[in-house]
Amino acid sequence: MLAASALAVSGTVALAGPAAADINHCQTVIKTSGLHTLDTNIGPCEKNGIIIEADNVVLDLQRHFVTGSNMSATGPNEQVGILFRKSMNSTVKNGIVQNFDAGVAIVGGSGNTVKNVTAQNNINHSNITGTINACNFGDGITVQDSSNNKVMGSKALNNGPFSGISVVGNADNNTVDANIARNNTASNENPAFVNADNPEGNGPCGPFSATPTGVGRNHQDIGIRIEGPGSNGNQVTNNKAWDNQLEGISIHGYVCLTGFPSPPPPGFPPTGTPNTNNLVQGNSVLRNGFAAPGEALDGIGVLRQGPFGNIVCASNDNTINGNTSSNNAHDGIYIPPTGSNEIQSQGSTINNNTVDNNGRDGIHLDGPFTTNTAIGTVVHPGANDNTLMNNNGHGNAAHDGFDGNVNCDNNNWVANLFGTVNQACVAANGGTGTVIGPIPV
Repeated sequence: MLAASALAVSGTVALAGPAAADINHCQTVIKTSGLHTLDTNIGPCEKNGIIIEADNVVLDLQRHFVTGSNMSATGPNEQVGILFRKSMNSTVKNGIVQNFDAGVAIVGGSGNTVKNVTAQNNINHSNITGTINACNFGDGITVQDSSNNKVMGSKALNNGPFSGISVVGNADNNTVDANIARNNTASNENPAFVNADNPEGNGPCGPFSATPTGVGRNHQDIGIRIEGPGSNGNQVTNNKAWDNQLEGISIHGYVCLTGFPSPPPPGFPPTGTPNTNNLVQGNSVLRNGFAAPGEALDGIGVLRQGPFGNIVCASNDNTINGNTSSNNAHDGIYIPPTGSNEIQSQGSTINNNTVDNNGRDGIHLDGPFTTNTAIGTVVHPGANDNTLMNNNGHGNAAHDGFDGNVNCDNNNWVANLFGTVNQACVAANGGTGTVIGPIPV
């Protein structure tokens, strides 16, 4: 699931001069700024669809289809429908991109826009054909190591195995606004990968196990994900994230343990590059987390868990405001423990959300946990220093509001209207809620 550099492209055609306004075949490379239009449906493309290498490009697909060949691809190279390669201030709009390893990928550069694009059925071809590849892609629309981009008014439908829309790597101040991310449920598995060591047939697409070439987790498809490491100040606003395999919207953790090898082993992410100060606001997050057998996942999740176990820390200092996160398989909003005794604060603001009828808790703040090490038992702090105000939750299966820390630790619950809570401090400061255990001790 970790980002890599842009794909190498061979056998491409470079456009220049006035003729650049007409695009009618696969593997077109746009090298001149200005308006470019797609005049017909193109594909199935055996490699990439259209590559933008110039700055200040406007690519209007004019409601045409750009179609890849992930249903039959057997090579190790991945395909992208619309690839922004280190482009700046460019736009793609008004079309359908389907059947690639990624529908639209912004790799490097900055200030680009994806507008009114439907990215559908973009599933890494390793999952379909059983071919081993690098799995840099597995999304409908992805922003990788690029900042100040906008993904707006678009649809990400039935992509995977990673997500509908993603922001990956060193990617700051991106805006994901008014999109639909729905039914992204592709699993990372294929019968071709079944063997004695891998009975479930998990495919090669990350997150990596003990080595970069190890099999990946089979269920990991998220509606909208902020992964990083080093993704800060991104805004996920006014989207619909419905019916996705795992979380509707997630902010991932990062490797934080001091002493982790530096430089890290090949394929492992760098240490100490958190994802912070991201905004999740005004989204409709419904019915997520049901598509993975044996797993029930959340509507909006801040994730500590990762391929490196307890050396992964949670993202902190985020704002989760004014969302509706209801009817999800697990929690409406989930905030994890910090993951390391060196990282003491999460400091998120969780205000004005509606969390009804979820499979466990409406809002769930995890308490501390312990791990056994060679030097003894290590206690890791729970989710703390968070502010939760004016949230409303009813009808959740376990609790409408839950804090796993004794006396809520340094979490400040204010004026939340809940039906049930797990301890009195969750219903304090003008809030409501009948206490139903367990109470942390």
